[in-house]
Amino acid sequence: MGMNKALLVFIVASGFLLFIYANSSVFNRHLVQKDTPERLAAAATLVHHNHPHQQHKPHEKKYRNRTGNEDGSFDLSESKLKRVKYVSKGSNDTEYNIFLIYTKESQNLILHSQLELFLRSLLKYSTIDLHLHIITDEQSERSAEELIKQQIERFRRTAFYTLYDVRDCAEKISDIVHGMMPLFNYRSGSYYSDALFLLSLGLHRIVDRNMRRAILIDCDVVFRASVKKLFDQFELFAPDQLFGLAPELTPVYRHVLSQYRMNNPQTIFGSPYYLDKLALPTDVLSPSSHDAVHSKKTSVGEKRRHGYPGLNSGVVMLHLDRIRRSRLYEEIIKESTVKNMADKYSFQGHLGDQDFYTLMGFEFPGLIYRLDCVWNRQLCTWWREHGYSDIFDSYFYCEGTVKIYHGNCNTRAPE
Repeated sequence: MGMNKALLVFIVASGFLLFIYANSSVFNRHLVQKDTPERLAAAATLVHHNHPHQQHKPHEKKYRNRTGNEDGSFDLSESKLKRVKYVSKGSNDTEYNIFLIYTKESQNLILHSQLELFLRSLLKYSTIDLHLHIITDEQSERSAEELIKQQIERFRRTAFYTLYDVRDCAEKISDIVHGMMPLFNYRSGSYYSDALFLLSLGLHRIVDRNMRRAILIDCDVVFRASVKKLFDQFELFAPDQLFGLAPELTPVYRHVLSQYRMNNPQTIFGSPYYLDKLALPTDVLSPSSHDAVHSKKTSVGEKRRHGYPGLNSGVVMLHLDRIRRSRLYEEIIKESTVKNMADKYSFQGHLGDQDFYTLMGFEFPGLIYRLDCVWNRQLCTWWREHGYSDIFDSYFYCEGTVKIYHGNCNTRAPE
């Protein structure tokens, strides 16, 4: 009997303690944590990709303002993250379209940290609402999405984002890939042999036809200025210019074009951008049809000619509506035209779309706007240690205040 009474008292006491605990602040805090707006919004967000026949309603996710802004220069009351299909001047209300390729994360140990640094610097300096377009694969999608959400919350920005499946994108440019892969990859199965490294050449086919402008940027860049200033460069395009790219800052194309340069000693193809930084024969500096590729006024008002070291595709500005209308460009990307250009310059590349832009920029200079090197200040020094130490610095030189650092060759870009 005494044992039964003790058991009854224990059960009653346990029930009383459980009631007290259920109404305590500790338990309530646990419930609040489970039902935060972030968690509820994440549960409600629909996962969808960019398909032309899908109808989407934007799902909004708001983060309330927190005291103290980390970079000290902004004070927005809230940030918004919307995952939507692209709608020009519609629910996304922005034409600042930034494209990234983020694939094979598990095979690249530093890709995650590169994207995190990219987003952090982009949003830190940004003065505009952005639309991020991420070309990705199934294994990398979730990680990319989480990084976007974290940085949007951190800097309290408004941003839209759309995800694209890299396989779907590759199918839409299969003819371009078929014609260029034999010319612009080092060997089968190499890093640049995948179709995604030619995606920019057919991006106008992949995106919504209402999208007028976009900038494709590598994940390994770090911003030092608002990306709006880069978008403002579109206003400087001549009427026929389709793309905007900065010069290559290594002698890679001097190397690739060694046979052509040997047969054509007066060419500026493969020479440094700043010709006065390299001792060249005077006949190389003589005017020619290609010497006028790009020029600037010096401090004394004289025009300063530049060489043509090739172009770097770490930052590619695309005037999409012009590209779609250009019959010349459609001819240039045909397999026969590309092969003729490569044969003419004894060109065997290994850098994907960058090789094509370099050839096109020399053969059809009027199609490309020469973006200043400060918008793609490359940091790779590989060629300095591989046969070009005596002239490397003449290629590596870049005048002006850097707006974007490009940490190519896995070089750590300064934050």
